[in-house]
Amino acid sequence: MTQEHEVRPVWWELSAGGPCMLLKRLIDRHNETQFDPFSWLSVCYCSPEFDRSDVIAPHVRPDRETLNYLVTGLVDPPDLSDERLSEVTASRWINMVGGLKQAARSESVYVLNMELWMRVLPGGGNGGGKRWEFESEYVPLVRTDGAEVRVVCGQFQHREGAVAQHPLGTTIFDVTLSPGGSFEFSVPEENTTFAYMFGGKAQFGKDGDTYYGADSLLRVRGGEIFASTLSTGGRFLLFSARPVVRKGPAPCPDKTSDVCQVKK
Repeated sequence: MTQEHEVRPVWWELSAGGPCMLLKRLIDRHNETQFDPFSWLSVCYCSPEFDRSDVIAPHVRPDRETLNYLVTGLVDPPDLSDERLSEVTASRWINMVGGLKQAARSESVYVLNMELWMRVLPGGGNGGGKRWEFESEYVPLVRTDGAEVRVVCGQFQHREGAVAQHPLGTTIFDVTLSPGGSFEFSVPEENTTFAYMFGGKAQFGKDGDTYYGADSLLRVRGGEIFASTLSTGGRFLLFSARPVVRKGPAPCPDKTSDVCQVKK
């Protein structure tokens, strides 16, 4: 007769494998009609092993153009409760990273990698087959009283972006809100406009009372964009462009608000 032994599970922590700590697909074939002309959007929260060479460019197609945007910043935030900490050090981390936290200290690394695909105008009027690759530190930067705006595509306060002009009037900004700061911008009402929060918290709309945290995907109705934050600061990507297939943007499910949170 064999003696039975109690088997107890043993758990141990595993580090994130590969170059990504987290990979999210925000726009794909399931919801692309709501985001015309944007047909694909994915974000990768980078692990310490991430390298730009890990990004594999999609196949060139005449019916789309693609953009890869890599955010760099400091790995570890300073201790904001430390009274000896200078305001310059604190604001530098908030402005560069926007509330993201990783493992090592005092080292500039890759933080977030974004892959975006856009439809082109019928007949290839906006140059199908194009691909752009940018890093945040090399994108034109505009500083205001309450925000820093990296102009990836379009124009902000007379500063042209890395892609200065686009046939669809495309705007792509990387916006970092300082604590207590705000950001304001106007886009055509017929545009498809949305934002993705990836650091800190922010409130959208002047009459809103909800603060959206990291990993929030928000559609914006109307042409006036307003975002603000309190003590946390915040960082988000803003996208806006004229639709290619539809005559106007798909409405938000919530008709009572200028901002609606999109389920991912």
